[in-house]
Amino acid sequence: MVVHAYYEGDARVRRYGESLAAMGHHVDVLALRAPDKAKREDLRGVHVERLPLSRRRGGTLRYLFEYVWFTLLCGLVLTWRCRRYDVVHVHNMPDFLVFAAFWPRLLGCVVLLDVHDLMPEVYCSKFKTGIGHPGIWPIRVQEWISHRFASACVFATERFRQGAIARRTVRADRSIAVMNAADTTLFDRHKHPWRGPQTPGEFVILYLGTVSHRHGVDQCVRVLPLAAKFVPGIKLVIHSKLAEAEGKPLQELRELAQQLGVADRIEIRPSLLLQDVPAAMSRASVGVFTPHMDVHIDMALSLKVPEFVAMDVPVVAVRTSIMTSLFAEDEVAMFADGDHAAFAAVLARLHAEPTFGREMAMRARRFTRERAWENEFAGYVRLLERLTGRSLARTVA
Repeated sequence: MVVHAYYEGDARVRRYGESLAAMGHHVDVLALRAPDKAKREDLRGVHVERLPLSRRRGGTLRYLFEYVWFTLLCGLVLTWRCRRYDVVHVHNMPDFLVFAAFWPRLLGCVVLLDVHDLMPEVYCSKFKTGIGHPGIWPIRVQEWISHRFASACVFATERFRQGAIARRTVRADRSIAVMNAADTTLFDRHKHPWRGPQTPGEFVILYLGTVSHRHGVDQCVRVLPLAAKFVPGIKLVIHSKLAEAEGKPLQELRELAQQLGVADRIEIRPSLLLQDVPAAMSRASVGVFTPHMDVHIDMALSLKVPEFVAMDVPVVAVRTSIMTSLFAEDEVAMFADGDHAAFAAVLARLHAEPTFGREMAMRARRFTRERAWENEFAGYVRLLERLTGRSLARTVA
Protein backbone atom coordinates (compact mmCIF):
# COMPACT_ATOMS: atom_id res chain seq x y z
CA MET A 1 0.00 0.00 0.00
CA VAL A 2 1.14 3.51 -0.82
CA VAL A 3 -0.26 6.57 0.97
CA HIS A 4 0.82 10.21 1.14
CA ALA A 5 -0.10 10.43 4.83
CA TYR A 6 1.03 9.30 8.25
CA TYR A 7 -0.05 5.67 8.39
CA GLU A 8 -0.85 5.65 12.08
CA GLY A 9 -3.37 8.49 11.59
CA ASP A 10 -5.14 7.16 8.48
CA ALA A 11 -7.91 4.88 9.68
CA ARG A 12 -8.95 3.79 6.17
CA VAL A 13 -5.50 2.55 5.19
CA ARG A 14 -5.03 0.86 8.56
CA ARG A 15 -8.31 -1.02 8.20
CA TYR A 16 -7.30 -2.46 4.83
CA GLY A 17 -3.82 -3.39 6.01
CA GLU A 18 -4.84 -4.95 9.30
CA SER A 19 -7.73 -6.86 7.71
CA LEU A 20 -5.45 -8.34 5.03
CA ALA A 21 -2.76 -9.17 7.60
CA ALA A 22 -5.37 -10.92 9.74
CA MET A 23 -6.15 -13.13 6.73
CA GLY A 24 -2.49 -14.15 6.61
CA HIS A 25 -1.25 -11.88 3.81
CA HIS A 26 2.01 -9.93 3.87
CA VAL A 27 1.32 -6.18 3.75
CA ASP A 28 3.93 -3.44 3.30
CA VAL A 29 2.93 0.21 3.55
CA LEU A 30 4.94 3.12 2.13
CA ALA A 31 3.97 6.30 3.98
CA LEU A 32 5.19 9.71 5.12
CA ARG A 33 7.45 9.91 8.14
CA ALA A 34 6.62 12.14 11.09
CA PRO A 35 9.72 13.56 12.85
CA ASP A 36 9.29 11.35 15.92
CA LYS A 37 8.62 8.07 14.11
CA ALA A 38 10.96 5.20 13.23
CA LYS A 39 11.86 4.45 9.63
CA ARG A 40 10.35 0.98 9.89
CA GLU A 41 7.83 -0.50 12.27
CA ASP A 42 5.46 -3.47 12.46
CA LEU A 43 1.97 -2.47 13.60
CA ARG A 44 -0.66 -5.16 14.13
CA GLY A 45 0.84 -7.38 11.48
CA VAL A 46 1.48 -4.60 8.93
CA HIS A 47 5.03 -3.63 7.98
CA VAL A 48 5.21 0.17 7.76
CA GLU A 49 8.06 1.88 5.94
CA ARG A 50 8.20 5.65 6.42
CA LEU A 51 9.94 7.52 3.64
CA PRO A 52 12.02 10.68 4.37
CA LEU A 53 9.26 13.25 3.83
CA SER A 54 6.85 14.86 6.29
CA ARG A 55 3.69 16.84 5.64
CA ARG A 56 3.60 20.63 5.58
CA ARG A 57 0.63 22.79 4.68
CA GLY A 58 1.11 25.52 2.10
CA GLY A 59 0.06 26.77 -1.30
CA THR A 60 -0.19 24.97 -4.61
CA LEU A 61 3.57 24.80 -5.12
CA ARG A 62 4.11 23.17 -1.72
CA TYR A 63 1.43 20.57 -2.44
CA LEU A 64 2.92 19.90 -5.88
CA PHE A 65 6.45 19.51 -4.47
CA GLU A 66 5.31 17.03 -1.82
CA TYR A 67 3.20 15.02 -4.23
CA VAL A 68 5.85 14.77 -6.95
CA TRP A 69 8.73 14.02 -4.57
CA PHE A 70 6.75 11.35 -2.72
CA THR A 71 5.67 9.77 -6.02
CA LEU A 72 9.31 9.58 -7.13
CA LEU A 73 10.44 8.07 -3.82
CA CYS A 74 7.72 5.43 -3.90
CA GLY A 75 8.42 4.79 -7.57
CA LEU A 76 12.05 3.99 -6.79
CA VAL A 77 11.07 1.54 -4.04
CA LEU A 78 8.40 -0.19 -6.13
CA THR A 79 10.63 -0.41 -9.20
CA TRP A 80 13.31 -2.11 -7.10
CA ARG A 81 10.76 -4.55 -5.67
CA CYS A 82 8.44 -4.79 -8.67
CA ARG A 83 8.36 -8.59 -8.69
CA ARG A 84 7.70 -8.89 -4.94
CA TYR A 85 4.04 -7.88 -4.92
CA ASP A 86 0.84 -9.35 -6.33
CA VAL A 87 -1.09 -6.13 -5.68
CA VAL A 88 -0.08 -2.50 -5.24
CA HIS A 89 -2.87 -0.49 -3.62
CA VAL A 90 -2.32 3.27 -3.97
CA HIS A 91 -4.35 5.81 -1.98
CA ASN A 92 -5.04 9.30 -3.31
CA MET A 93 -4.38 12.24 -2.92
CA PRO A 94 -2.84 12.78 -5.40
CA ASP A 95 -4.33 10.57 -8.08
CA PHE A 96 -1.06 10.52 -10.03
CA LEU A 97 0.63 8.75 -7.11
CA VAL A 98 -0.63 5.62 -8.89
CA PHE A 99 2.21 6.07 -11.40
CA ALA A 100 4.68 5.13 -8.67
CA ALA A 101 3.52 1.62 -9.59
CA PHE A 102 4.35 2.07 -13.30
CA TRP A 103 6.80 -0.84 -13.54
CA PRO A 104 4.78 -3.28 -11.41
CA ARG A 105 1.74 -2.51 -13.60
CA LEU A 106 3.81 -3.01 -16.75
CA LEU A 107 4.93 -6.41 -15.47
CA GLY A 108 1.39 -7.58 -14.78
CA CYS A 109 0.87 -6.62 -11.13
CA VAL A 110 -2.65 -5.56 -10.12
CA VAL A 111 -2.63 -1.84 -9.30
CA LEU A 112 -5.57 -0.30 -7.45
CA LEU A 113 -6.23 3.40 -6.99
CA ASP A 114 -8.21 4.12 -3.83
CA VAL A 115 -9.99 7.46 -4.23
CA HIS A 116 -10.49 8.89 -0.76
CA ASP A 117 -11.64 12.17 -2.34
CA LEU A 118 -12.27 13.41 -5.87
CA MET A 119 -9.34 15.75 -6.48
CA PRO A 120 -11.07 18.32 -8.73
CA GLU A 121 -13.79 18.87 -6.13
CA VAL A 122 -11.27 19.07 -3.30
CA TYR A 123 -9.30 21.78 -5.08
CA CYS A 124 -12.48 23.68 -5.92
CA SER A 125 -13.21 23.59 -2.19
CA LYS A 126 -9.71 24.59 -1.09
CA PHE A 127 -9.25 27.43 -3.57
CA LYS A 128 -12.87 28.63 -3.79
CA THR A 129 -13.47 28.09 -7.48
CA GLY A 130 -15.86 26.24 -9.77
CA ILE A 131 -15.39 22.81 -11.34
CA GLY A 132 -15.22 24.40 -14.81
CA HIS A 133 -12.48 26.90 -13.91
CA PRO A 134 -9.43 26.67 -16.25
CA GLY A 135 -7.16 26.18 -13.23
CA ILE A 136 -8.97 22.92 -12.40
CA TRP A 137 -8.47 21.39 -15.86
CA PRO A 138 -4.93 20.06 -15.19
CA ILE A 139 -6.31 18.31 -12.11
CA ARG A 140 -9.15 16.83 -14.15
CA VAL A 141 -6.68 15.61 -16.80
CA GLN A 142 -4.43 13.90 -14.25
CA GLU A 143 -7.53 12.35 -12.67
CA TRP A 144 -8.64 10.89 -16.02
CA ILE A 145 -5.18 9.49 -16.83
CA SER A 146 -4.68 8.08 -13.33
CA HIS A 147 -8.08 6.39 -13.14
CA ARG A 148 -7.54 4.84 -16.58
CA PHE A 149 -4.02 3.63 -15.69
CA ALA A 150 -5.15 1.67 -12.64
CA SER A 151 -6.40 -1.90 -12.95
CA ALA A 152 -9.46 -0.75 -11.01
CA CYS A 153 -10.54 2.12 -8.77
CA VAL A 154 -11.99 1.94 -5.29
CA PHE A 155 -14.04 4.93 -4.10
CA ALA A 156 -14.74 5.99 -0.52
CA THR A 157 -18.42 6.66 -1.29
CA GLU A 158 -20.86 5.62 -3.98
CA ARG A 159 -21.37 9.33 -4.71
CA PHE A 160 -17.69 9.63 -5.63
CA ARG A 161 -17.91 6.53 -7.81
CA GLN A 162 -20.98 7.74 -9.68
CA GLY A 163 -19.33 11.14 -10.20
CA ALA A 164 -16.26 9.49 -11.74
CA ILE A 165 -18.40 7.23 -13.95
CA ALA A 166 -20.43 10.25 -15.10
CA ARG A 167 -17.33 12.07 -16.31
CA ARG A 168 -15.98 8.84 -17.80
CA THR A 169 -12.73 8.59 -15.91
CA VAL A 170 -13.57 4.99 -14.98
CA ARG A 171 -15.97 2.30 -16.11
CA ALA A 172 -18.57 0.82 -13.80
CA ASP A 173 -17.09 -2.68 -14.15
CA ARG A 174 -13.64 -1.40 -13.10
CA SER A 175 -14.77 0.31 -9.92
CA ILE A 176 -16.40 -0.34 -6.56
CA ALA A 177 -17.24 1.74 -3.50
CA VAL A 178 -15.81 0.79 -0.10
CA MET A 179 -17.24 3.19 2.43
CA ASN A 180 -15.32 4.38 5.45
CA ALA A 181 -16.69 2.38 8.36
CA ALA A 182 -15.88 2.61 12.03
CA ASP A 183 -13.48 -0.01 13.35
CA THR A 184 -15.82 -1.55 15.90
CA THR A 185 -12.98 -3.53 17.44
CA LEU A 186 -11.58 -0.14 18.49
CA PHE A 187 -14.74 1.99 18.54
CA ASP A 188 -16.46 -0.47 20.84
CA ARG A 189 -19.36 0.97 22.83
CA HIS A 190 -19.06 -1.91 25.31
CA LYS A 191 -15.41 -1.21 26.14
CA HIS A 192 -16.01 2.55 26.30
CA PRO A 193 -19.68 3.04 27.18
CA TRP A 194 -21.00 6.56 26.80
CA ARG A 195 -20.77 8.39 30.13
CA GLY A 196 -20.93 12.05 29.19
CA PRO A 197 -18.78 14.84 30.65
CA GLN A 198 -16.75 14.15 33.77
CA THR A 199 -17.64 17.51 35.36
CA PRO A 200 -21.28 17.72 36.52
CA GLY A 201 -23.24 20.40 34.71
CA GLU A 202 -20.94 20.54 31.68
CA PHE A 203 -22.23 20.03 28.14
CA VAL A 204 -19.31 19.14 25.87
CA ILE A 205 -19.33 19.63 22.10
CA LEU A 206 -16.51 17.50 20.70
CA TYR A 207 -14.74 18.29 17.41
CA LEU A 208 -12.02 15.95 16.14
CA GLY A 209 -9.98 16.48 13.00
CA THR A 210 -8.54 19.09 10.69
CA VAL A 211 -9.08 22.73 11.58
CA SER A 212 -9.63 24.96 8.57
CA HIS A 213 -12.33 27.31 7.30
CA ARG A 214 -13.88 24.76 4.97
CA HIS A 215 -14.17 22.25 7.81
CA GLY A 216 -16.43 24.79 9.53
CA VAL A 217 -15.12 24.65 13.08
CA ASP A 218 -15.95 28.36 13.29
CA GLN A 219 -19.64 27.37 13.32
CA CYS A 220 -19.04 25.55 16.59
CA VAL A 221 -17.58 28.76 18.02
CA ARG A 222 -20.29 31.03 16.63
CA VAL A 223 -23.05 28.90 18.13
CA LEU A 224 -21.69 29.19 21.68
CA PRO A 225 -23.10 32.66 22.55
CA LEU A 226 -26.55 31.56 21.31
CA ALA A 227 -26.54 28.16 22.97
CA ALA A 228 -25.10 29.43 26.27
CA LYS A 229 -28.42 31.22 26.95
CA PHE A 230 -30.05 27.80 27.33
CA VAL A 231 -27.05 25.60 28.21
CA PRO A 232 -24.99 27.36 30.93
CA GLY A 233 -22.30 24.67 31.08
CA ILE A 234 -21.67 24.44 27.35
CA LYS A 235 -18.06 23.97 26.23
CA LEU A 236 -16.34 23.25 22.92
CA VAL A 237 -13.43 20.79 23.01
CA ILE A 238 -11.25 20.63 19.89
CA HIS A 239 -8.66 17.94 19.30
CA SER A 240 -6.97 19.43 16.27
CA LYS A 241 -5.32 17.38 13.56
CA LEU A 242 -2.58 19.78 12.49
CA ALA A 243 0.34 19.34 10.15
CA GLU A 244 3.65 21.11 10.63
CA ALA A 245 3.42 24.91 10.20
CA GLU A 246 -0.41 24.84 10.26
CA GLY A 247 -1.18 27.06 13.24
CA LYS A 248 -3.03 29.94 11.57
CA PRO A 249 -6.53 28.36 11.56
CA LEU A 250 -6.34 27.73 15.30
CA GLN A 251 -5.21 31.27 15.96
CA GLU A 252 -8.15 32.55 13.94
CA LEU A 253 -10.50 30.44 16.05
CA ARG A 254 -9.03 31.87 19.24
CA GLU A 255 -9.46 35.40 17.91
CA LEU A 256 -13.07 34.69 16.93
CA ALA A 257 -13.79 33.30 20.39
CA GLN A 258 -12.32 36.46 21.96
CA GLN A 259 -14.49 38.67 19.74
CA LEU A 260 -17.63 36.73 20.68
CA GLY A 261 -16.76 36.64 24.38
CA VAL A 262 -16.63 32.84 24.61
CA ALA A 263 -12.88 32.23 24.90
CA ASP A 264 -13.45 30.64 28.31
CA ARG A 265 -15.77 28.08 26.74
CA ILE A 266 -13.19 26.63 24.33
CA GLU A 267 -10.46 24.09 24.99
CA ILE A 268 -7.99 23.39 22.18
CA ARG A 269 -6.17 20.16 22.86
CA PRO A 270 -3.51 18.19 20.98
CA SER A 271 -4.33 15.61 18.35
CA LEU A 272 -5.24 12.21 19.77
CA LEU A 273 -3.74 8.87 18.90
CA LEU A 274 -6.35 6.74 17.20
CA GLN A 275 -6.54 4.32 20.12
CA ASP A 276 -7.33 7.20 22.50
CA VAL A 277 -10.25 8.58 20.47
CA PRO A 278 -13.00 6.22 21.77
CA ALA A 279 -12.39 7.21 25.40
CA ALA A 280 -12.56 10.90 24.46
CA MET A 281 -15.82 10.32 22.57
CA SER A 282 -17.37 8.55 25.55
CA ARG A 283 -17.01 11.78 27.55
CA ALA A 284 -18.69 14.05 24.98
CA SER A 285 -22.27 15.28 25.14
CA VAL A 286 -22.43 15.57 21.37
CA GLY A 287 -20.15 15.02 18.36
CA VAL A 288 -20.20 17.51 15.49
CA PHE A 289 -19.62 17.61 11.73
CA THR A 290 -20.11 21.24 10.68
CA PRO A 291 -18.34 21.98 7.37
CA HIS A 292 -19.18 24.87 5.08
CA MET A 293 -21.05 23.67 2.02
CA ASP A 294 -19.33 23.43 -1.36
CA VAL A 295 -19.15 20.96 -4.24
CA HIS A 296 -16.79 18.64 -2.34
CA ILE A 297 -18.31 18.83 1.13
CA ASP A 298 -21.76 18.03 -0.27
CA MET A 299 -20.58 14.55 -1.29
CA ALA A 300 -17.84 13.78 1.28
CA LEU A 301 -18.44 11.87 4.49
CA SER A 302 -16.17 12.44 7.48
CA LEU A 303 -15.13 9.16 9.11
CA LYS A 304 -15.74 10.82 12.47
CA VAL A 305 -19.50 10.60 11.88
CA PRO A 306 -19.55 6.76 11.67
CA GLU A 307 -17.16 6.65 14.63
CA PHE A 308 -19.37 8.90 16.79
CA VAL A 309 -22.37 6.80 15.78
CA ALA A 310 -20.57 3.55 16.65
CA MET A 311 -19.83 4.96 20.11
CA ASP A 312 -23.49 5.96 20.74
CA VAL A 313 -22.61 9.67 20.79
CA PRO A 314 -25.42 11.91 19.47
CA VAL A 315 -24.33 13.70 16.31
CA VAL A 316 -25.21 17.19 15.07
CA ALA A 317 -24.21 17.85 11.47
CA VAL A 318 -24.60 20.23 8.57
CA ARG A 319 -27.24 18.93 6.17
CA THR A 320 -25.44 17.71 3.03
CA SER A 321 -26.61 15.38 0.31
CA ILE A 322 -24.29 12.60 1.49
CA MET A 323 -25.58 12.91 5.07
CA THR A 324 -29.25 12.82 4.05
CA SER A 325 -28.58 9.82 1.81
CA LEU A 326 -27.06 7.83 4.68
CA PHE A 327 -28.93 9.00 7.79
CA ALA A 328 -32.54 9.75 8.65
CA GLU A 329 -33.34 13.06 10.35
CA ASP A 330 -34.20 11.18 13.56
CA GLU A 331 -30.78 9.43 13.58
CA VAL A 332 -28.55 12.49 13.19
CA ALA A 333 -29.70 16.04 13.98
CA MET A 334 -29.02 18.27 10.95
CA PHE A 335 -29.07 21.98 10.27
CA ALA A 336 -28.40 24.13 7.21
CA ASP A 337 -24.89 25.53 6.82
CA GLY A 338 -24.79 28.94 8.51
CA ASP A 339 -28.07 28.54 10.42
CA HIS A 340 -26.57 28.98 13.86
CA ALA A 341 -29.95 29.56 15.47
CA ALA A 342 -31.07 26.09 14.37
CA PHE A 343 -27.74 24.65 15.54
CA ALA A 344 -28.23 26.28 18.95
CA ALA A 345 -31.83 25.01 19.17
CA VAL A 346 -30.68 21.40 18.63
CA LEU A 347 -27.99 21.75 21.30
CA ALA A 348 -30.52 23.26 23.72
CA ARG A 349 -32.91 20.36 23.15
CA LEU A 350 -30.17 17.76 23.61
CA HIS A 351 -29.33 19.42 26.92
CA ALA A 352 -32.93 19.82 28.12
CA GLU A 353 -34.10 16.37 26.97
CA PRO A 354 -31.34 13.80 27.55
CA THR A 355 -33.61 11.01 26.31
CA PHE A 356 -33.85 12.77 22.92
CA GLY A 357 -30.10 12.33 22.37
CA ARG A 358 -30.02 8.77 23.68
CA GLU A 359 -32.93 7.68 21.45
CA MET A 360 -31.32 9.36 18.44
CA ALA A 361 -28.07 7.48 19.11
CA MET A 362 -29.94 4.17 19.47
CA ARG A 363 -31.67 4.65 16.10
CA ALA A 364 -28.35 5.53 14.45
CA ARG A 365 -27.00 2.08 15.35
CA ARG A 366 -28.81 0.94 12.19
CA PHE A 367 -26.04 2.59 10.14
CA THR A 368 -23.29 0.73 12.03
CA ARG A 369 -25.00 -2.59 11.42
CA GLU A 370 -25.62 -2.01 7.73
CA ARG A 371 -22.25 -0.40 7.00
CA ALA A 372 -20.07 -2.72 9.06
CA TRP A 373 -16.47 -2.90 7.89
CA GLU A 374 -16.81 -6.63 7.38
CA ASN A 375 -19.42 -6.00 4.68
CA GLU A 376 -17.41 -3.24 2.99
CA PHE A 377 -14.17 -5.26 3.12
CA ALA A 378 -15.89 -8.30 1.60
CA GLY A 379 -16.54 -6.29 -1.56
CA TYR A 380 -12.87 -5.32 -1.70
CA VAL A 381 -11.81 -8.97 -1.33
CA ARG A 382 -14.12 -9.99 -4.18
CA LEU A 383 -12.56 -7.31 -6.39
CA LEU A 384 -9.03 -8.53 -5.64
CA GLU A 385 -10.01 -12.12 -6.30
CA ARG A 386 -11.52 -11.16 -9.65
CA LEU A 387 -8.45 -9.14 -10.68
CA THR A 388 -5.85 -11.66 -9.53
CA GLY A 389 -7.80 -14.77 -10.49
CA ARG A 390 -7.01 -16.29 -7.08
CA SER A 391 -8.75 -16.82 -3.78
CA LEU A 392 -7.58 -14.56 -0.97
CA ALA A 393 -8.51 -17.08 1.70
CA ARG A 394 -5.40 -18.05 3.60
CA THR A 395 -4.60 -19.82 6.84
CA VAL A 396 -2.77 -17.71 9.39
CA ALA A 397 0.32 -19.53 10.63
